[in-house]
Amino acid sequence: MRVTSLARRLGTAALVLTLGTGLASCSDGSGSPDSSAADESTGSTREAPADDASEETGGTEDDTDAATPAELSADDFYPSVMAAMREAETFTFTTTSGSAGQSQEMSGQARFGDDGMEMKASSTGAQPMELILLDEAMYMKSAELGTGDKWLKIDLSDPSSLFGMIGKATDPEVMFKAMESPEKLELVGSEEVDGIPTNHYRITMDPSRYLEAMDFPAAMADMMPEELVTEMWVDGDNLPRKFVQTIDVPGAGGGAAASSTTEGTYADFGTDVEIEAPPAAEVTEDFPGAA
Repeated sequence: MRVTSLARRLGTAALVLTLGTGLASCSDGSGSPDSSAADESTGSTREAPADDASEETGGTEDDTDAATPAELSADDFYPSVMAAMREAETFTFTTTSGSAGQSQEMSGQARFGDDGMEMKASSTGAQPMELILLDEAMYMKSAELGTGDKWLKIDLSDPSSLFGMIGKATDPEVMFKAMESPEKLELVGSEEVDGIPTNHYRITMDPSRYLEAMDFPAAMADMMPEELVTEMWVDGDNLPRKFVQTIDVPGAGGGAAASSTTEGTYADFGTDVEIEAPPAAEVTEDFPGAA
């Protein structure tokens, strides 16, 4: 298998899947992600809520108490958020990412299954594609793959393979595990996301602990910034509502760093979703160039 060629062709797919769950988003070590919400941070431990923070939006399953959510400690963050997501079971998401002058937008729905995260999504932009994640398999349809109108089926059950790493990167529980013992957890302020009161957290992680938690190769340490900083907005039910990331990957041989920026929002927790594998007649496991 020509791993370099495959990695290049599947790079966008791996990225958007990871961003689809939105729980491994990292920023550069400056702690100042490239987002308007994050730019409002003043460096204090808490900001005053907006004047209309007490107003209720009404009428949807996403309504929460208008009061400012209770603050989570570093010890509480991982178990509380994971428990809330497990209880909700399902959610919808949208993400927008940009790197090297190219952008990618993705939207979809996800649920927790017996074999981990299940997902159905579509993306537009630099590499339009459709994706389904189900039963330890990933199905992809894109003109870039060379499979015509067929869905490409990829086995994700081998954790040591390139595709297995993609599978692990889509599991929120695995990704949140990297946040279980952060170097620092800061409450930036109380803000609304789509009319829902949330607490805006900045979570600083050691890249080596992140790689270990994700079970990624240690050699990837050379591709990581000195610190990983996750910006996340969590509501009163301990559900994540938004994330923002900017990551600067050190350039090879002292060259310029490559920067990517991603923002995502999450909604419709606990609603019914439909995620099914494509019909067998529309699926192939023959990936041109993989042999």
